[in-house]
Amino acid sequence: MQQSVVSMIIAFYIFVSTALLIFNVAYMLGGGVKKRITDRRVREEIKEQAKAAGDASYRAEPRYRRQLYRKLKNPGKLAVIANAAEENRGKISEDAIVECLHDCRTAVFDAAAVYRKKPAMERALFAYLISLFPDKAAEEHKTLGEILIDYLDDSTIYCRQNVLQALYRLGNEDALVRALKIFYEHRWYHNPKLIADGLTQFRGDTSRLARRLWSQKKDERMEVTLIQFMNRIPDDMSDLILPALFSKYHEARFAAVRYFANHINPEAEKVLLNILEEDSDVSAVAAQALGSYPGEKTKKELMHAIHSGNWYTRHNAAVSLVQMDLSPKEIENLCTSDDRYVREMFTYIVRKQRDIENDSSIGVRS
Repeated sequence: MQQSVVSMIIAFYIFVSTALLIFNVAYMLGGGVKKRITDRRVREEIKEQAKAAGDASYRAEPRYRRQLYRKLKNPGKLAVIANAAEENRGKISEDAIVECLHDCRTAVFDAAAVYRKKPAMERALFAYLISLFPDKAAEEHKTLGEILIDYLDDSTIYCRQNVLQALYRLGNEDALVRALKIFYEHRWYHNPKLIADGLTQFRGDTSRLARRLWSQKKDERMEVTLIQFMNRIPDDMSDLILPALFSKYHEARFAAVRYFANHINPEAEKVLLNILEEDSDVSAVAAQALGSYPGEKTKKELMHAIHSGNWYTRHNAAVSLVQMDLSPKEIENLCTSDDRYVREMFTYIVRKQRDIENDSSIGVRS
């Protein structure tokens, strides 16, 4: 009896193992077949796009536009179109793509409207396709931004990111401002760096956009995001950011200090020197930023800051001092200081700087 039970259990396990093996083999074979079919469709679409871009009479046919609309509103075929568009970037002239999109404008807008009622993942895919449009085509399709706003309803993070990418490309300032307002009204978390980096890609007046968004900021997170964005554009936004140096929010102060490390401002220098005297983490960032403000007063304050009990403040003060025009006597005093921590930190930074310079010179010679 016991042997019979054991035999049944072994047979069951053998059956299950065999079934799983057959399933995995079938899945892999099926996946391979599916991939080959998809690759073939993408290759065909690449040729189709090239033909449409190069033959105005072909894409002018009503039959072609109806076919394109049907493909665009089908998520599976939309994915093929997006993959082919990626492959064709740089292979088809931008002017040809612009002309093609101009002639097929109605199909694109009609398909965009259809995706308002599609699941979030499918909306994300259509928004991604829009983000691939060349700059020259974006102006004509600018009003697509109003449709893309509706894609944010009941959306996922992936969908939101693709909608933002499309809005940056289209350069629709009103739609982008509305989209970010929706983000903060719904308290959706979206990585601040992603938004800051994305805003720099905005195809429009980034300075005007920054000032408009700043006037409508709702919380510290938005403030930090906008300071990071403004730190990446050449226009001077010091008048907006200077008050952030006094913010009660640490992250906003950190971002503001980093901004003034890259955008020199005499008023900011005075505040940075005051921050350097604080017993806070912000003082360490200020010590690094002051490396961009060479001068006797700054040098004197950094000489004092290098004695700080905060390791990061000492380190950054030493880095900033190395960037300055120190006299041989000042260098000797730092290297032979009675304060062991000052002596070790400064000599460590000097050696590190020399190693970097040596590596750079070797790279140039090779």
